[in-house]
Amino acid sequence: MKDGKEVRLASTAKSGTTDGGLPSGTTRTAPGMAAWGERRRLLLAAGGLLAGAMVSWAGSARAKEAASGKAAAKLGDVTPLADARPDPKALIANGWPAHASVLMMLGATKRIAATVNAPKQKPWMYQVAPSLHDAIHAPKGGFVAESLLARNITLAFLTPSDPAANELQAAGIQVVKTVFQDFSSMRDSIALTAKVLGNDAPERAQRYLQHLDEALSEVRRISSGIPEAKRTRVLHIAQWEPQLLVDGSNTIIDEWIQAAGGINAAASIKGSLRPVSVEQLLAWDPDVIIESASSAGQKKAAGFAQLGAVRAGRLHTNPEGVFPWDRYGCEITLQLRWALSRLHPDKLSADDLPARVQAFYRQFFDYALSEADAHRMLQGQPPAKG
Repeated sequence: MKDGKEVRLASTAKSGTTDGGLPSGTTRTAPGMAAWGERRRLLLAAGGLLAGAMVSWAGSARAKEAASGKAAAKLGDVTPLADARPDPKALIANGWPAHASVLMMLGATKRIAATVNAPKQKPWMYQVAPSLHDAIHAPKGGFVAESLLARNITLAFLTPSDPAANELQAAGIQVVKTVFQDFSSMRDSIALTAKVLGNDAPERAQRYLQHLDEALSEVRRISSGIPEAKRTRVLHIAQWEPQLLVDGSNTIIDEWIQAAGGINAAASIKGSLRPVSVEQLLAWDPDVIIESASSAGQKKAAGFAQLGAVRAGRLHTNPEGVFPWDRYGCEITLQLRWALSRLHPDKLSADDLPARVQAFYRQFFDYALSEADAHRMLQGQPPAKG
């Protein structure tokens, strides 16, 4: 974003999505790895503009309404794969923060001409993809058709609850609604996006999905021998202030905690970014606390020092790169190994993580990340100034 390049908000209505892109309280039951393996198939179209990766659409379950009583975005409202129209040359408006990492992984970075991300909040994203500085910016989401068409933007990726969808569609802009909250719906979202992007995106998607499957299989294999009694009770803190927010079950956070040999201390609460009291935090008293990189500098809750995890030195700040590793970005595969090395250091060493981070960025973001920058990411720090 260059200062002053902002898209006027389409509406004062809020989409209800979080930084991770999911409505608070959204739930879905994951069909699991086996179901995905049965339903994935890849067809490469011969010649022309598009090599299309087609993944049979299983249809996502309806999301529950948020605790506030407002209707949450429904995963069932995403654009069906069969309805998506390939548009391999279109400039893109990306209305879901997490989806930017998917677009980058699929080779569409330079096609992003409007975004809801900003360099202050996502400094690694803008370092890896400097072309985003030239994109127009909607700081609170909600694009305006006139502004997008003035920049020849004819394709928009939005969450299902984005209030701008009808206006953009009426103006002739293709709107693709996508969101995910677990590994299964993540695969669906990547396949859908790849089909619409065309060019080499389907092949990139296939490579990444194979990498995701391998990362999950490896971490689950290592953690499978950990007895239930020795699995670490983990609490993931998304925010300390102004309100304490945690991530419960039916989330991708819960899935990577379990894959890494942990038990989500907040599993009784469904959904992401759920508010809890300090009293509940003290009652859970987890073995390990993992705080988001964005919350690391925030004032901690009262009684924080009493927690067993804090006394044992097992408070960890989560890494963050192009997108927070712990939430809804492509770096979730790095998160799996990092989490296992923190929860069960006797099972997996973290010594090779910097090299793995560098390799990931070369392979999936076409970016030569320095070893020093890899270490900063792993520590949850922004890029070095200068």
